[in-house]
Amino acid sequence: MVYTNSMLRSVITLVTILAFLLSCSSEEQVSLPAGNGEKFSPGVHYEILDNPTSVRDPSKIEVTEVFWFGCNHCYALEPYIAKWKKDAANDVAFIKSPATWNEMLKTHASIYYTAKALGIEQQFVPAAFNTIQNEGRMLTGNTELEYFFRGFDVEKDKYKAVSTSFGVRNAVEQADKKMKQWQVTGVPSLIVNGKYRVSASRAVRTDELFDVVDFLVAKERN
Repeated sequence: MVYTNSMLRSVITLVTILAFLLSCSSEEQVSLPAGNGEKFSPGVHYEILDNPTSVRDPSKIEVTEVFWFGCNHCYALEPYIAKWKKDAANDVAFIKSPATWNEMLKTHASIYYTAKALGIEQQFVPAAFNTIQNEGRMLTGNTELEYFFRGFDVEKDKYKAVSTSFGVRNAVEQADKKMKQWQVTGVPSLIVNGKYRVSASRAVRTDELFDVVDFLVAKERN
């Protein structure tokens, strides 16, 4: 059989979608009760990290989301994040940390930190999610990315300089290091104060993630 360009594009798109689904955490169905008298239990609703990591500001309780623009579960979590951040107490800090399992994810991590360095993170994050999730554009090619950043009034030379800077490269390396320390194998994952990992599972639905996070924040506060 002779494959046309359109047929090849369809095959590539299908493979990409399958990769997205395999790289994200599973959406689960059943909530299981805690067995220790508390609302949520370790090993059921959250994991206690073997090697806790330090936080940026010890005066804050730090909640870090490990995410990927190509993960549909991360995309679905965005409204929950927005609502939770709006109601979060002053002693809680929220940080995004991109996953870095392969070269595509490292490229997406790099553009996230580039946008952050340029001060356009708030506009960039929903736009990147929408472009990858709804438009099917992967945002990996140099020309594609130059054009994408141009939509935020960032000239090509400025984008190239920032995206290849030491600061951005170091940020990606640190995100990669932290992800490995936290033993993150699926996204979205939420790390509370460098001590606990919360992920969607049979016991915790996506819409319950921040209930567990709030429980752990209160535990840290007390």
